[in-house]
Amino acid sequence: MAQLGLLERAALGIDLATGTIEFAGPWEAVPRDAMAPGCPVIDASGCVVLPGFVDSHTHLVYGGCRADEFHRRCRGESYQQIAEAGGGILSSVKATRAASGEELEAAARQRLHCFYSAGTTTVEIKSGYGLEQGTEIRMLEAISRLRETEPAIICATYMGAHAFPPGADRTAYTEEVAAALSRIDEDGLADFYDIFVDPLAFGQAEAEKIIAAGRRTGMGLKLHGDEFGDDGTAAWGAALGAVSIDHLGGISDAGIEALAHSNSIATLLPGTMFFTRHGSYAPARRMIDAGCAVALATDHNPGSSMLYSLPFVMTLAALNMGMSPEECITAATINGAHALQLGSITGSLEPGKRADVVIAAVPDYRELAYHVGRDLIRDVFIRGRAVKRKGLPAV
Repeated sequence: MAQLGLLERAALGIDLATGTIEFAGPWEAVPRDAMAPGCPVIDASGCVVLPGFVDSHTHLVYGGCRADEFHRRCRGESYQQIAEAGGGILSSVKATRAASGEELEAAARQRLHCFYSAGTTTVEIKSGYGLEQGTEIRMLEAISRLRETEPAIICATYMGAHAFPPGADRTAYTEEVAAALSRIDEDGLADFYDIFVDPLAFGQAEAEKIIAAGRRTGMGLKLHGDEFGDDGTAAWGAALGAVSIDHLGGISDAGIEALAHSNSIATLLPGTMFFTRHGSYAPARRMIDAGCAVALATDHNPGSSMLYSLPFVMTLAALNMGMSPEECITAATINGAHALQLGSITGSLEPGKRADVVIAAVPDYRELAYHVGRDLIRDVFIRGRAVKRKGLPAV
């Protein structure tokens, strides 16, 4: 079971000049010279103070809205029926291609501020709704502007290999994605690249051509894998040294064993099954018991997981995947940070790390996943500066 290092009557000292944690420990041990006259003190009595949440898998930049598809699906229409009528991922592709970079940025900024309100202070954002390189670059440039202007840590992931464009030659498009990697890396537009490996998307042979080009860059490899069944992606990706392998609803025992003996993070996305009522929840209990490092993320996207809240994802993980409260918090903080190669910077409350801090208005951390539909996040600080105070957004 995950250990949280709980402290009661604790104090957290923040250096506002650097935005880092200076002290974390018992209140009685606070250095006498740490509290200069006029030093602001925030009272968190009766609350839980924890690291800001790390959402390590989102598709936050996109055009359009797919609320109509959601309601059609609720009435019983299948994904195939909706896709044949012009919906599905291609609906988002069409709307994203039609949007300007400024429009994509503005819409994503609004969504990001909703993430702040739910306690998220670090977020990964993927491209992938362009499926042609001009739009993919426009999406990454919008993410770059968010990185420059928002207080959160924002990691960018290039996902040209999200799907094949309609009527595309598979070989030609695979080569196009592979060729784009060097330019994206040179321009500093992405930290990672991601490939959807699935019988309905990219096969392993096609993915290997992209990975061969990716190895010549400084970007880390991520994979969408074993989402709907066991196609061997978990074991294959772990052997390749993928930073994270995500979804994993259909992972096999062999895949679990391979992940447990690797440095790859298993990023689980229960919101997708909740939202679509399709697929299987990942076997988190078996994975954790086997020794896998598990992260939780929202998979925020317009078609299959319109979620903003990691506390709600924790509820889903507890109800449907057998995860304990301690495991849920670990998965949404430090393990999520490691899924973005940021474990030395954020994800826990330790001296020297960023002062990304959440104050939850509950007396017991186990209540975070217990209350559903109630905003428990009282205050949110990024680098020691408030982005939400007493339930009111400050951005």
